[in-house]
Amino acid sequence: MIFVFDLDGTICFDGKRIPLDIQHALEQLMQKGHQLIFASARPIRDQLPLLNPQLQQAMLIGGNGAITQVNKQISVQKPIPAVAFMQIKHWIEEWDLDYLADDCWDYSKRLRQAHSIEHNIDPAKLAQNRPLSAIQQPIKTILLNLTQTQFLFFKQQLAHLDVNFIEHCETNGGFNLDITAKHINKYHTLTTYIGQAKYVAFGNDMNDIELLHYADYSVCIGDLAPLHAVASTHLPASPADITEKIIQLIG
Repeated sequence: MIFVFDLDGTICFDGKRIPLDIQHALEQLMQKGHQLIFASARPIRDQLPLLNPQLQQAMLIGGNGAITQVNKQISVQKPIPAVAFMQIKHWIEEWDLDYLADDCWDYSKRLRQAHSIEHNIDPAKLAQNRPLSAIQQPIKTILLNLTQTQFLFFKQQLAHLDVNFIEHCETNGGFNLDITAKHINKYHTLTTYIGQAKYVAFGNDMNDIELLHYADYSVCIGDLAPLHAVASTHLPASPADITEKIIQLIG
């Protein structure tokens, strides 16, 4: 069976490491011949520090589906189109926005307010923070720390561009918009590699909704109502409960 796991908020709860019990369950899954796939909003660069050498052998889907690593080879599935990215860059400069723009490996970042994503960006210092003009294959761009007025304006404007976007609200009241190319999501990229094969999925956020909806069996971690509506079951964000569920499904 194919098992697909989101990372942050699903099997990683501090942005730094996967709890050892969950790691051991994932290793057992691989040892018993199941295929393991990680599908995250993080680019490949920022997934690797969370995974031990055995887990790094898994297929990685990053940037909400915009980039993959298979057999250690990184491939961009579909970057944000040049015209759309030009408009996004114009907004960043005109509105003086905080942002994160991920390229195939490097990135461009401006983050002047505290933000939950801050410690997840290149934690192993594997890449470089480059000027926004140097980003050639923008797999994902996040507009960060938006006011409500900015958030509503950019949502309206993005609807006219050839992109997908997912909205998030921070605990401090700020808003984020995660932007990828049109039709890019974790499920779409997954099917590029596995076709219509059956799979089990674990996720916790709106970027997992298609993944959970189309799974043969799906587990929602946490209490996000739209995911509860499509998932087979749900669990609290408890490493012990998640480990138990993985072991149960391995059989």
